[in-house]
Amino acid sequence: MGKITQALRKIQEEKEKKSKIQKTIEDSNVVKDNFVKKEKEEEDFPFSRGKEYSLKNKAFLVSKKDISGIDSRIITYYDPSSPLSEQYRILRTNLKSILRKIKATRRNIKSSNFASVFTISSSLHNEGKTITAVNLAMSLASETETRVLLIDGDLRNGLIHKLLNIEAEPGLSTILINDYEWTVGLHPTRKENLFVIPRGKISPISSELLSSRKMHIILEKLREENFNYIIIDTPPLLSFADAQLVTQFTDGIIIVVEANHTKAEVVKKAKELCEQANNKILGFILTKVDYYAPDFYYYYYNYKNYKKDV
Repeated sequence: MGKITQALRKIQEEKEKKSKIQKTIEDSNVVKDNFVKKEKEEEDFPFSRGKEYSLKNKAFLVSKKDISGIDSRIITYYDPSSPLSEQYRILRTNLKSILRKIKATRRNIKSSNFASVFTISSSLHNEGKTITAVNLAMSLASETETRVLLIDGDLRNGLIHKLLNIEAEPGLSTILINDYEWTVGLHPTRKENLFVIPRGKISPISSELLSSRKMHIILEKLREENFNYIIIDTPPLLSFADAQLVTQFTDGIIIVVEANHTKAEVVKKAKELCEQANNKILGFILTKVDYYAPDFYYYYYNYKNYKKDV
């Protein structure tokens, strides 16, 4: 608790060092935004919920945006009462049940109270793993007295900082390369109880950093901090070894699969890679499924527990 508070205080002090001129500019922009907000919303979101639209050319429908700069695809932030957000709550419930069972198998009583840590990946690029990771983190953080840490473990092309409109640095690569404390890379978000360690600078030695003793030590320290869940977004399984390497330090991995796109043999290969690395597969999330609700389409996210006989 103390380290988190100190880190957030340091971040605040750095922000206050910004010039008064910049602050004035930002304030004036906010005022300006208030006048053009309605017009801007109509420009960015021309679709009405009362009409039907194909999902081929759009990902999500949100009723409104704010000035946070958070990506509109983070539906659990903008519209927590939507059917899609409800699917994330179902996913959250199923995942918590699995993680509780894993905790129950720990012999050390003290460690059973530590944070649950898991990775999220996919077989290929563009299957929706990062959007899923952020939405799931938001959903978990919505529960009372639940603190969530989201780590961008994609040191090659991580985009979590852009989705949540925070700085990319300092981040995970900063900590690992410079041997800093994890608190250096901690960033607060607009969502209460959701914290992020972004990727930092893109690194050509991503695999070496993620499989390092330093990474293992950091995760062990984070388990003992005041977090309930720690989520690590990683690169695709068939592109790099990063996901398998970092998952060895966690409770398991969730594999995101894009419906009607990713072939069964591709998913099977990704599953085999995890099994070869002795990674525990917690389940699969099926994304981008066309689902029709009375007033509008949305992406339905389905979750399936992993069973070896399936």
